Amino acid sequence: MTGRPTLARSESWEIDQGARYHQEILKQYQVYEDPELQAYVDRIGQKLAKQSHRSHLNFTFTLLDSPEVNAFALPGGYVYVTRGIMAYMTKESHLAGVIGHEIGHVSGLHGAERAAQQPIVAGATLVVGVATGSGDLMQASQMLGGALMSGYGRNQELESDALGAEYIAKTNYNPDDMIDVIGILKNQELFARQKAEEQGIAYQGYHGLFSTHPRNDQRLQQVIREAAKYRDTANPEPDDGEFLRLTNGMAYGQSESQGIVRGNKFYHKDLDLYVEFPIGWQVINQQAVLGAVSPDRTKVVQMQMDSVAPPVNAGGYLQSKFGSVSNSQSVPTSEDQAVAAVATQTDPNTGQQRSQLVGLVTRGGQAFVVSAAGKTYLPDQEFLSVTKSIRRLTKAEQPLARGREIKLITAKRGDTIASLAAKSNLDEYAVEQIRLINNLYPNGEPQAGQAIKIIK
Repeated sequence: MTGRPTLARSESWEIDQGARYHQEILKQYQVYEDPELQAYVDRIGQKLAKQSHRSHLNFTFTLLDSPEVNAFALPGGYVYVTRGIMAYMTKESHLAGVIGHEIGHVSGLHGAERAAQQPIVAGATLVVGVATGSGDLMQASQMLGGALMSGYGRNQELESDALGAEYIAKTNYNPDDMIDVIGILKNQELFARQKAEEQGIAYQGYHGLFSTHPRNDQRLQQVIREAAKYRDTANPEPDDGEFLRLTNGMAYGQSESQGIVRGNKFYHKDLDLYVEFPIGWQVINQQAVLGAVSPDRTKVVQMQMDSVAPPVNAGGYLQSKFGSVSNSQSVPTSEDQAVAAVATQTDPNTGQQRSQLVGLVTRGGQAFVVSAAGKTYLPDQEFLSVTKSIRRLTKAEQPLARGREIKLITAKRGDTIASLAAKSNLDEYAVEQIRLINNLYPNGEPQAGQAIKIIK
């Protein structure tokens, strides 16, 4: 039964919590800069929200500029879809199925129940500490306690499926397309797991939407069939062609505007910036901070950029940023100046002093601030190597800073996925990726005249 009270909390409390969480999400993720595509996502969402059991809420739908294959909802009607998940859809009803499912979580008060059990962690950055002894790092994924952005239990997911299917049927989409979406996401997950295994890295998967369902889940198929009664089959389904038209030109994979990570190296076209981390470190690129974690997860280096008025006094700047600074030393650089030092700060809660390595590289009105967790003294060659690496892109590196886009073409007679993949700007697994984004995985082939997505 939807609309039940959530742990004796009021709806106004839920709405307030959602608004506060929303601000934290916008600190972690960048909104995708395509007004027409944003308006399209919002339009689909608002149509579905009007059919929901909580249509009185002021729903907010946001398309995030992230390659993650993800969608999630916060209390009070905040729903997010990443361009990463949209890349694998081929028609509007797929998007409606995902958004409808997330509205189902709002209707079912699933996020509100979780929010009542955990506090908001505000202003999270890449690293907020190193756990003593264990070597585990607390990263920004814990900003919302992790739970609000992860999947729910099977019963809650099934409830959201049922509600979402009802909402999309009432909006005249075919609820059977929710089954199609599950297949698409299961194929993507299978490929991602296999790829991670081949590369020897941990699989970082989809947050849980439909993940509790096997492909032949009888309970899911039952709730989908039951939702069909809400659909007016006398009226045509909303036009699917607009989805492909609007996603033509959408960024694919890493975003050029946020910089491109290739192995242990980072390239940013607009900032004309190159940064290199130690070999084997895991690079994490977030909206406000770039960082990397050592293989044993005991050390972290992160970098942020400030705008400053040149000339900059490095020592004075670091002192204003971090407090007490000692052991300052110059670092060889091709930029205006680069320094490294040890900063000591007093924890306002415990009164204890804590030291960390800090660095600064300046270039005109730009200041690149480097900090580290896990080591507290200089010289530290890994930290110094990162600080020293910060520089402009070479001519040969500039193409490496360019992002990729989805391009829509019409398949011609004789076209195959292999031939289309060969024309795509993909470094690896090109055939698999082209099949996945066209819902042709694992061995489908295009038909002459079919609209097909490639990557350029």
